[in-house]
Amino acid sequence: MSETGKSDKKKEEKKISAKVNAPAPAVPAEPNEPGEANAAPALSSPSKKSSAAALAAVQKPSAAAKAAAPKASGALRIRQVKSGICAPVDQKQTLFGLGLRRIRHEVVRPDTPTVRGQVHKVRHLVEIVEGGVAR
Repeated sequence: MSETGKSDKKKEEKKISAKVNAPAPAVPAEPNEPGEANAAPALSSPSKKSSAAALAAVQKPSAAAKAAAPKASGALRIRQVKSGICAPVDQKQTLFGLGLRRIRHEVVRPDTPTVRGQVHKVRHLVEIVEGGVAR
């Protein structure tokens, strides 16, 4: 075989493999009733007011709102005060499970026996904060 014959064969193999790995084209679902076909476009074009209201409801709360959140009695504010570098692996995983990443990082967790047990396990690395004062 000549050089061009080999390269043509390789090109064909690449085309075939590209077709095999290509995702299937999306097929729109057919409506069950004739009335549903007319209702779909009306629902897909919401008014600007309703989309703005929906967007505002989905947005995350600000940092100030998060700081005010633990005022409820069923929440614990936990602060990491020591590094977990020299701690055993299970204690590092407990810090990660609580959501603590670095020293002076605070998180709010529900006051449940599970969270209390995690805090107890790493009690030498964390502290419970009440109203800005450590306990």
